Amino acid sequence: MAKPNDTLVTTERYRHAVGRIIAAIRKAEGLSDRQMAQRLDCSAGTIRNARIEATSLDPAVLIRIEQQFGPGAIDPLLALAGVRCLATGHGGGKGAAGNPTLAIVEALHGIVEMQAAHSEGGRRITNHELRQILPELRAGRAALDALIARVGEG
Repeated sequence: MAKPNDTLVTTERYRHAVGRIIAAIRKAEGLSDRQMAQRLDCSAGTIRNARIEATSLDPAVLIRIEQQFGPGAIDPLLALAGVRCLATGHGGGKGAAGNPTLAIVEALHGIVEMQAAHSEGGRRITNHELRQILPELRAGRAALDALIARVGEG
């Protein structure tokens, strides 16, 4: 059994999680600190300091990260509390509205199409292809998360 201090959220653990989030988004999106700051309406120094774990990030900026980069963008931070973000169903692919099976199938269909020999990257999925089906991927993930949450294993 874990001791209470083993799971205590400290400033150090918080800053480390936020630093990982920023580094991962910058790498995945190909953004500089300045470009990311522009998308999040904050200074490049704010992004840099959070990335190197020198300061804490304002909660409003964290919410903007989730809004800009999609459900799950701040999951490494939320994992400190043993939770994840779950989309509310206001966006995503065509199947997201009321039919979780269709949302999941649409996401999988997009992935299968990207692995076809005639696709942009051939059998290798490119980041460009993934960006093209990002709404379907997010809707499929949200549908899976909702189904898992219904059975209490989320």
